[in-house]
Amino acid sequence: MQLSTVQPVFKLELNHKITPDVVTIAKYDGTHPCLTASAGYDKIIIHHPHGGMVSGRAQRSQAHGEVSELNLSQAVIALAAGPLRPDTGRDMLLIGSPTQILAYDVHDNTDLFFKEAPDGVNVIITGFFGKHAETLAIIGGNSSVQAIDWEGNEVFWNVVSGKVCAMITFDFDKDGENELLIGCDDSFIRVLKNNQFIAEIAETGPILCLSPVNEVRFAYGLANGTIGIYEEGIRLWRVKSKQNALALQWSGDTLACCWSNGRVDWREGTTGRVLRRVQMRANAAAMLLADYRSVGAPDLVCVSDKGEVLGYPPYQENTGFNTGTKSMPSDEDRLAITELFNKKQALMVELQHYEANATSGSASVENLERPASAMPTNTRLQVAILHSPEEACLQLAVSTNNETVVRAALVLAEGIFESGETFIRHPQPSQLRSLLHVPLRPPRDVPVDVHIKALIGYPDSEQFHIFELTKQLPRFAMYQSFTKEVRNKGNSYVTFRITERVQRICIWVNQNFLLEEELNIESEETKELHINLLCLRDQSYLYMDFAADGRVKFSTHDIRLAGDLIQSLAVYLNLTDLQVSVFTLILINLYNIHPD
Repeated sequence: MQLSTVQPVFKLELNHKITPDVVTIAKYDGTHPCLTASAGYDKIIIHHPHGGMVSGRAQRSQAHGEVSELNLSQAVIALAAGPLRPDTGRDMLLIGSPTQILAYDVHDNTDLFFKEAPDGVNVIITGFFGKHAETLAIIGGNSSVQAIDWEGNEVFWNVVSGKVCAMITFDFDKDGENELLIGCDDSFIRVLKNNQFIAEIAETGPILCLSPVNEVRFAYGLANGTIGIYEEGIRLWRVKSKQNALALQWSGDTLACCWSNGRVDWREGTTGRVLRRVQMRANAAAMLLADYRSVGAPDLVCVSDKGEVLGYPPYQENTGFNTGTKSMPSDEDRLAITELFNKKQALMVELQHYEANATSGSASVENLERPASAMPTNTRLQVAILHSPEEACLQLAVSTNNETVVRAALVLAEGIFESGETFIRHPQPSQLRSLLHVPLRPPRDVPVDVHIKALIGYPDSEQFHIFELTKQLPRFAMYQSFTKEVRNKGNSYVTFRITERVQRICIWVNQNFLLEEELNIESEETKELHINLLCLRDQSYLYMDFAADGRVKFSTHDIRLAGDLIQSLAVYLNLTDLQVSVFTLILINLYNIHPD
C-alpha cells in the first residue's frame, strides 16, 4: 500500500463551507457539469466552471467568481439531480427540505413541481425503477419511500420499518429491470421490486451508504465503520474502520471509499485490500463520479467541508493512476507473494515461541519439572454453546481437554455485544480453570459467525499458545426447547399449508435452532411434529405445529418472528409463493408473502 502518493488532476477552492453528504453534480444545460452543494442552513451554491449561469434566482457569489448562490426559505436536507423531463436532455435539481420536495429547472429558472412530504425527506435519488420507462425522483423518508415523475405525480409509495438512510437502483434479481435497494437505520438492506419487498439483508449497524459496483455486485457502508461488497446477495468481503464511510464509488478497477475524516482509500474489489490512500486537509463532505474536466472519462471528485475540491482519475490495478507507468505483477503473482510473506511471518513467530519453550525446559531439567511455558501435544480447544435461562442469554463454553487452563478468550461476533463487536474474558489468576464461559445475547434472529481466540497454557505459564476456532450461531439460537404439555397456545398465530415430508422439516429445525439433542423422527410413519420453545430475550413462548395434512401453525405474539420463521422455512424449501393467514386478538387478515 502506498500512502499520500496520489496527485489530483485538478484542484479548486469554492470558498464556502459545505454541508456533508448534501452534494451533487449535474448538467443543467445538458453539456457542462456543475457541482451543487448545500453551504449552510438554507443556501445552495452552484459551481459552473464552463460558463456563466442564466440570470434567475441564483446570484453570483462575492466569494468566488464561478460560484452562484441560491437562497431558499427552508433548510436544505438533501440534493439530487437527473434528467426528469423526457423532452429535454438537461438535469433538473431536486431539493429536499424537512417536509417538502422542490424540482427546479436551473437553466430555465422554473419550478417543475413543489410537493409536500409528510413523512420527511432524508434521501433523494433519481433513476429508473421497475417497468417505468421514465426517470423518477425517489424520496426516502422516516418510514416510507415514494417515487414521483417530472410532473409531480406519485408513481408508487411503500412503508419501510425504519428511517431511510441510503438508496440505489440496482438490478438485484438480474431480470433486466432495476429494483430499489433501501438501507435503513434498523440495520437492514431491503430490496423493493414493483412495490413489493422481495429480499432483506441483515447487517450489524445502520446503513449509511450504498453504491453499485457492477452487474452483480454492490458496496455498502455502516454506521459502525464497516464497509464491504455483496455479490448476488452474498457478502464477498468486509472490513472495519474507526471512521464512518461517507461515500463509496467504483472507480476504474477499485472501490474508492471516502471516510468522514477526509481519508480516501482505493481498495481491491475482491478482497478489500488497500492499494492507495490520500488524506484531505479537512473532513470530507462528498465523493462523486463525474467527468468534471469533460475529457470523456469520469473522475473521482472529492469535496471537503471547507470547500476544497480534488479530482482523481480512475485507478487501474495493473498500471495505477498513470497508464504510462511500467507494468506491475499480475494479480495471481501479487496474491501469492503476499500469502507466502504472511506464512513466513507466522512461522518466524512460532519458531521464536518454540525456542523460548526449549530454553525454559532446559533450565528445569535438573528437577524434572515441566517447563513453565510448555504445552502438551494433545491439547485441543473445545467450544460449545449452551442456553442459560437464568441469565436470559447463551453461554459460550470454551474449554481444554487436559490440565491446561484458559487464560483468556477473545470473541469476535457482529451485532451481539453492546460495547462493540469484540468481547474479552480474562479471569483473575486465582480463578483460572480449564473451562471459561462467555455470555452471548444476540438482539436479532440472524445467523452469526463467532470467532474465538483463546490463550491456553498452564496456570504458571509465562507464554501461552493461541488457539483459534469459529462457531456459527443458528438463526434462532435464542429459543430453548421444552417438553411440557401446553393446553393454551395463545390467540396470536399464523397458518399456511405446505406439501413436504416431516423429515425435511426436522432438518430445517436442526439447522436453524439450537437444540440440546438433534430432532429425529422415530418412525417413517410419523406425519406430525410439535415443537415448544421459550425465547430467552423476553421469556415469551413459540409453538410450531406441523400437521399430517400439511397445515403449519406458528403460535407467537411477535409478528416479526412469525415472518422470519416463514421466510427461513420458505427459503429452505425453495418456495416462491406462500399464502399465509395471520390471526391475532385485533387483526384478521390475509397476505401473500413472497419470501425470496
